[in-house]
Amino acid sequence: MKSTLHRISRGLQNYLGKTTGESSPAWQKGRTSTRLTDVQRRIVIYLHALWGRDFVIKPIDEDFIHDGKYQPFVENNVIHLPCFYFDLTLNDGSQVTGLETYRATAVHAAAHLVYTKNPFPGKSLNKWQKALISAIEDARVETLLIREFPRLKQLWRAQHTATPLNKQSAGDYLNRLARALLDETYRDDDPWISRGRALFNAVDNFETNDISMKIGLTLAHAFEARKIRFNARTDRLTAPYRDDNRYLWALAAPESNQPQELPDSFFESKLLLGNNEFASADEDTKQLSEDKPLRSTPASETYRYSEWDYRSQVETPSWVTIREKKRKPGDLETIAHIVAQNNDLVVRMKNLLHTIRFSGVRRIRKLEEGDEIDVDAAIRALIDIRLGMQPDTRIMMRQMRKTRDITVLVLLDLSNSTNQKIAGQEHTVLQLTRQICVLFAEVIESVGDPFAIHGFCSKSRHNVEYFRFKDFDQPYDDIPKGKIAGMTGKNSTRMGAAIRHATHYLNGQSSGKKLLMLITDGAPSDIDVRGTKYLTYDAKMAVQQAGRCGIHTHCVSLDANADEYVSRIFGARNYMVVDHIRCLPEKMLMIYAGLTV
Repeated sequence: MKSTLHRISRGLQNYLGKTTGESSPAWQKGRTSTRLTDVQRRIVIYLHALWGRDFVIKPIDEDFIHDGKYQPFVENNVIHLPCFYFDLTLNDGSQVTGLETYRATAVHAAAHLVYTKNPFPGKSLNKWQKALISAIEDARVETLLIREFPRLKQLWRAQHTATPLNKQSAGDYLNRLARALLDETYRDDDPWISRGRALFNAVDNFETNDISMKIGLTLAHAFEARKIRFNARTDRLTAPYRDDNRYLWALAAPESNQPQELPDSFFESKLLLGNNEFASADEDTKQLSEDKPLRSTPASETYRYSEWDYRSQVETPSWVTIREKKRKPGDLETIAHIVAQNNDLVVRMKNLLHTIRFSGVRRIRKLEEGDEIDVDAAIRALIDIRLGMQPDTRIMMRQMRKTRDITVLVLLDLSNSTNQKIAGQEHTVLQLTRQICVLFAEVIESVGDPFAIHGFCSKSRHNVEYFRFKDFDQPYDDIPKGKIAGMTGKNSTRMGAAIRHATHYLNGQSSGKKLLMLITDGAPSDIDVRGTKYLTYDAKMAVQQAGRCGIHTHCVSLDANADEYVSRIFGARNYMVVDHIRCLPEKMLMIYAGLTV
């Protein structure tokens, strides 16, 4: 709450500062800036023109900007840039606009994504060695890019301002070295700088980053004689376009955006599972599991989906990883007990759906041959004859019985909150969700409509778990019943990703009408996202995308305070908030009956 109020206050101050010239931080007054939102599309197009490929750019949260100091970075194949850049006045009086800084920053970061293919092993290196290796790697990727686009040297060179007079700290020498490796016209007679330039210029092949490691370690050893201590917090590269180089040392995601490191839960344990239906793993999983501790969770299939950022109005491709998981089956007696307790409701709803299925006819008019005369069309034809006009001879009609062509997927929120008891009730939300699934499946199975029951939970964007309890072409027998009996609740609710994956399965069906019914007990949330606004707008975008595919989405919420965010996601007429739990299964089936007429 405090964070939200702080952002609102800061936003008002920035707005007032723009309109009145007051209430701005001291470091902002009298300075002209360029905002990322104004040039982001131009930068993306610029990068595409250089490499013929698209790069993802996202803004850095302004909460991380203090006294005008910030630094871009590359993470998970995404270029993160500051929300704004000030225009710069250099020592020689020349100007560098914010747009030029954005362009220089984006191109440099993209060069790392293209040319830095392998991360450096940093376990045995100190911070000074890492800083020097990073500076050499910066120069290497810039050299490769300048060979293709020579004019980029001028763009970068303008932002290097270090001179031989800067010799107080290790950071001064680091910045002088960075300038010397980029600008051949820069004169610096310091022996250490000259040695670094000579080592770099002697390289014949810049295609691999091994040279950055060798030159960096050599210079780090030579610098020890100067007895100047390196401070990682203050001794940084001062050129505004340079990123913080975390991408060089972290395990960067590969080009396909598939995750490199798989969580331990990816691997299954034969010792714990035995020879049941979940104890099979493909050859890749067996090979990988040799070096990992065995777990009781079965191997998973992974999918990548985009996610919508309402702040930048950009959809980031391959941002969320969904892992399809299997669960150990539960006790079938649980399912039989639910059916026995609600037998009257099952019989009543079966009769209702059978009535809807076999009742109703459709009249096909304007036929020259049919079963009966269309009286209205015949009267119009007689009037035309009396007026001396050519009559329409299609005065017959035929009545045809309606046929059902419907597919439905029930998507269950299986987050940790479903383990909580319902207010005033003895059973939990999860138990109620299981009851709805069982009754719904019993009734729909009797009318023959294809249906599927899936569930989901999440633990950050890297691990959204998805469970397929019953598929469209799977009979509703003991196997799906056992899976439903064994479902549990854990983790969080990344709703948009689950809706996209459910849409993927519905798109594979050939039915004329497709329904996605979501049962949830709370707003979208996850451990790597602050608040619910970001994921709420992403879920709304996922629903809109499903609608463009011809899928009708409806939500049943068990949260009494859900009206505001549920209506924003699904629309004013496409949700139901249930306050009284007792009649929920019947209401759920009535919703389905109404949507399938």
